[in-house]
Amino acid sequence: MSSSKLADDAGPPDSEAAPSSSQNMFSSPPRATRSRHKEEKQPSVTPRRFRKFFTPRSQGYPNSSAREALHEITAQVLNRNPTQSSPLRPFKSINSKEDSPTSFIRGSKRQKTTHTPETSPRKGSRRKPYSSPEEANESDLGEHLLSSPCERAVLDTNHEEKESVEEYQYQKPAEPLKRIASRVNRGLGGQLLDLSIRSSVGRRRQHHVYTSNDWQDHTQSFYSREDDTHLCTSITGPSRTIPFCTTGCNTNSLVAMGDEEGRVRLMESAKDPNSVFKDVYLSFRVHTNAIIDMVFSDDDRFLATASGDQSARIVDMTTQTTISILGNHTASLKQVRFQPGVNNHSIIATSSRDGSIQIWDLRVRGYSGPLHTMYRPVDPDENTNNSQPHDVQWGRAVNSIWNAHKPYTRQAQSLNHPDAGSRGESVGRAGDVSVTAIEFLPGREHLLISASEADCSIMLWDIRSIHSKRKVQLPLSVTKKVESHTNFRNFGINSLNLSTDGSRIYSLCKDNTVYAYSTSHLILGNSPELSLTNQERYLQRDTQKGLGPMYGFRHPRLHASSFYVKSAIRKAKDGKCEMLAVGNSSGDPILFPTDERYFSKDTGENSGTGLNPELAQRRPTLARVGGGSFNGRMETSIPISTNGTRLVRGHDREVGNLAWTYDGELVTVGDDFLVRLWREGGNDARDLRMGGEADGRRWACGWAEVSEGYDDDDC
Repeated sequence: MSSSKLADDAGPPDSEAAPSSSQNMFSSPPRATRSRHKEEKQPSVTPRRFRKFFTPRSQGYPNSSAREALHEITAQVLNRNPTQSSPLRPFKSINSKEDSPTSFIRGSKRQKTTHTPETSPRKGSRRKPYSSPEEANESDLGEHLLSSPCERAVLDTNHEEKESVEEYQYQKPAEPLKRIASRVNRGLGGQLLDLSIRSSVGRRRQHHVYTSNDWQDHTQSFYSREDDTHLCTSITGPSRTIPFCTTGCNTNSLVAMGDEEGRVRLMESAKDPNSVFKDVYLSFRVHTNAIIDMVFSDDDRFLATASGDQSARIVDMTTQTTISILGNHTASLKQVRFQPGVNNHSIIATSSRDGSIQIWDLRVRGYSGPLHTMYRPVDPDENTNNSQPHDVQWGRAVNSIWNAHKPYTRQAQSLNHPDAGSRGESVGRAGDVSVTAIEFLPGREHLLISASEADCSIMLWDIRSIHSKRKVQLPLSVTKKVESHTNFRNFGINSLNLSTDGSRIYSLCKDNTVYAYSTSHLILGNSPELSLTNQERYLQRDTQKGLGPMYGFRHPRLHASSFYVKSAIRKAKDGKCEMLAVGNSSGDPILFPTDERYFSKDTGENSGTGLNPELAQRRPTLARVGGGSFNGRMETSIPISTNGTRLVRGHDREVGNLAWTYDGELVTVGDDFLVRLWREGGNDARDLRMGGEADGRRWACGWAEVSEGYDDDDC
């Protein structure tokens, strides 16, 4: 075929024909021509953009979807709204119902949701008119594609367009607080504040734990009036009888008192118009001899008494009858204690002048009868509630610690010594060493501490260890003696008390000082026996050494010349601070606040500034071990606090035993046949101090003594 014919068949060339063969050889469009200079792009951050994103909130800024999302993930919004799967959209309602996970639509800004007749893809479709607006909404919602079950992804175009115009209105932040000026730089206002809290401006730093910094604020409000005094007379006749001991109930305001006839009296200490303290609420007889000590169980169900008839008895307070007699001692008893904890109704410890400590378990079957003929139950009184006779159990000691505080070196002393017993008690008595005080450690009920008339050391015992007369009695530890006692002579201990948390042990010594020991330092070094969590039994080892006292309390008028003078501690409760009350051979009980923040840094006799000058003159003369005398006061190396308050005019003879009531009030017993209740609070004490003797206002009353100028008005 000729070329001309081919040209005619192809026809004229089309204007839109494909490009030439040279152009078809390239598979991509032609490259742009390179320029010598780099193309200039708009900077990523411009001043305008900087102001747009970093405008302070106080000036306000327009709303955006990103800003809205950040705002809705704040803690306030999330806490106000229910838990949702996404913080981008709030809850919407479909047909007055909240969205469910199966009926969500995809709300995207790129999806076109507003349609016009020109742009609608269903321009030519025929649609039936809707009978109601609800049907129209359902039809429109059905046209959207379902997305993830996010309950906040519903798109509200009108709401979004409206919010895009609005602006957030933020409140301006409050002005920063001015710096608080120190109390010293506040002029008259700071001085008035110091007067109200009784503090000194000169001190650098003070810890205002309580409302005041004066220790006398805790002791100055104690007083006693005529109705708060009970005259102890015999139940069977008009003769008077001496009260020996007292104790308060643990669950109510009743107070029990034991006298030299072996009777127990209950009196009401609360302010009741129908009953006053001087009237006896209930009385019954327990022993045939004087009751030297008594204590209630934790729930006041049982009362344990220790008597001079060489026995201890357990009384059921519901019927006021004796249910058990503990009579394994060979001398008069000194103290009796219930074991705290789960065995409070079963385990009892007693100490005696025979030098032994007996551990009793009421669950153990006792003897069939008394060990001695003098141990017999007391005939019940006619005025008690003994409706039926009760079988008496003769207790059996499960453990005995014999000669607990031996050896004891007898020292030659004069019977006219100021520390001689006031009730016929001989000084340096030959024979057994009397165990004068015992206490269980709280939280470690198997541990028992004891003290004696021999010296000021405290011994720690494990009552789970079996003791026998044939073997030497070994305590777990013995505290170090006071240095002054080691250099001159020994003084015994009258009473032991534990602090509220059990971290301190307060011992009333016959050198007229109350010493404070640390419970954690009863054993030096590794001491698994003192662990609160691990209470395993350990093999008996040699007696360990413990630290001596950390500090002490003294008062110029305090005299503990007999072992009948005791001490009692008030537990910190109901806003009342912990306080130690001490009896006194001179007749005025003394109160010591135990808060260590009241101790000054220079307290101590050896410093020359912490001791009251009057104290050195009133201290008794201390005899040397080898004879002779030492005229002067006994130097001590521990801090001594003299922050004590006397309760004056209450008794005119020796105050021996005392106790705190359930409400935190003090009960004291004296050799003047009086049992006195000291109340706390109000202005009665100040009125008695300031009012004078006019019109017999102070008759048969007592009050707390304060320092000169304390009651003056602050003006």
